[in-house]
Amino acid sequence: MKKIRTIIADDEFPARSELKFLLEGIEDIQVVAVAEDGIQALELIEQKSPDLVFLDIQMGGKTGLEVAKELMGLEKEPIVVFVTAYDEYALDAFTVNAVDYLLKPYEEERLVKLINRIKPLYFKEQAIEEKLTDLIEKIDDGAQTSKIDKLAVRTNKGNLKLLEYNEIILLYTHDSKVYVKTYDQEYQIDLSLSELEDRLSKADFLRVHRSYLINLNKIKEIIPWFKGKYQVLMSDDRQMEVPVSRAKVKDLQKIFGI
Repeated sequence: MKKIRTIIADDEFPARSELKFLLEGIEDIQVVAVAEDGIQALELIEQKSPDLVFLDIQMGGKTGLEVAKELMGLEKEPIVVFVTAYDEYALDAFTVNAVDYLLKPYEEERLVKLINRIKPLYFKEQAIEEKLTDLIEKIDDGAQTSKIDKLAVRTNKGNLKLLEYNEIILLYTHDSKVYVKTYDQEYQIDLSLSELEDRLSKADFLRVHRSYLINLNKIKEIIPWFKGKYQVLMSDDRQMEVPVSRAKVKDLQKIFGI
C-alpha cells in the first residue's frame, strides 16, 4: 500500500526526534525528511513533494505559519498539521478535518487519532486549500485579537497547572532546571529560560540576569549594589534578592526612571 510521505519541521532536536519515532511506528506513514527550521522546511518540501507536513508554529528562519502560507502557492499542496508547545493561539477553536494541530509533549494516542482523520483526506485526494486558508486566517486573527496570559507548569504530582502571568513573581534556573516562583509556591517547567523570555516578552517581564527572569510588577525594592549594579527585592514570601547584571542596569533605570 502507498504510504503518506511526511516531513517534520521543528527547531528543537528532542521534539522532532520524538515525533519522528512516533510517526515511524504508524503503518501508513513514511517520514521522508526532517527540517531544523522554516527555511529548510520549504527547501525540503520543494525537493520531496510530501503529502503531509508537521510544522512547529514557533521556529527559527520562518515560523510554521509563514511556511504554511507559502505552501498554498504550490501545485501539489501537502496536508499541514501545526505543532505547538503553547495554547496561546487557542487552537482548540480551529480544529478542522483537513488541518489539525498537535500539542507538545506528544501523546501517541492523540497522534494516531490525528493520522486516522488525515488518511481519508489523503487517500481520497480531497482538496484542503480552502480549509487551510481558513485556519491560517483564524490563527492570524486570534494572535492579533486574543491574548492568553497563562503558563503551564508541573505540580509535584506531575499534573499541569495553568498560572496567570500576574501570579508569577519570577522564573529562575538552578542546577540546570527552570523554576517558576509564585508568592508561596515553586513549580518546575520544561521550557528554557530563553524560551520563557521570548514568550513573556510582551508581558511585564525582564531578563535581569542570565539566571533570572522577573515580573517587574512584583518588585518590592531596588537596592543599589557595588560597581553601579543593583539587586531587586521581590514580593514573594521569601522576599528573594535577585542580582541585576551590568548589561541590564540601564534597562531597569529606564523602566523606573532612576
